[in-house]
Order: sequence, then structure tokens, then C-alpha cells
Amino acid sequence: MKHVLIALALWLCAVAGSATAQSCPEIRFARGASSGEVSGRVTDNAPLCFVFGTGAGQTARLQLLGSDNTCFTIPGVTDCQQDFSFRTSAGTYRVNVFQLFRAPAYEQFALRLSIR
Repeated sequence: MKHVLIALALWLCAVAGSATAQSCPEIRFARGASSGEVSGRVTDNAPLCFVFGTGAGQTARLQLLGSDNTCFTIPGVTDCQQDFSFRTSAGTYRVNVFQLFRAPAYEQFALRLSIR
């Protein structure tokens, strides 16, 4: 019986961990395009993340549209921006979108990424 309870506890931890782990969808471009856009809504308790890949020496520009109470962060690059450009290294970047100030309502947004 003790082994069954331990196995059940481990299974519940695994299920809870996978439910709380947030997957980050990739920002994709249409064939031949140099920009792409994603949209969503965030609250103080529910930020969203996205990823995109780049080559070395490109210029990436992210623009957050639709809400004055949201901003994005690119870990290791910039914090809380609504419009930001930077020279890239080869690799994958993560973008976190969240509410700037606590609010009880969702904040609708669109995030545009251009790479040149």
C-alpha cells in the first residue's frame, strides 16, 4: 500500500508540473515575409511567452501594440519595452509579455516581430 501511495504522489507531482509548465509558441513568418505577429491577452497572474530564432548580425525589432499596460522582456537583452530593436546573435530568443501594473482585467495585445 505504501508503494502505491508513493507512486500516486509522484504521478500527481508530474501531472501538476506539466500543467504549470508554460510552452512558448514560436513567432512564425509567412513564406517570403520578414515579419510576423502573434496576439493574446495577459493578466497579472498569467504572462505569456513566445520564442523566435535568428542568425548572427541581423536586426530584430519587436513592437507591442494594443495596450498601454503591457510590456515585453527578452531575458539577457532588455526589460519591459513596447518597441525595441537590437542586433542578434545566432540562436533562439524568448520574449515574455506581461502586465506592467496590476489590473483585474485582461490586457489584449499584438506582438509584431520584424527581422532584417
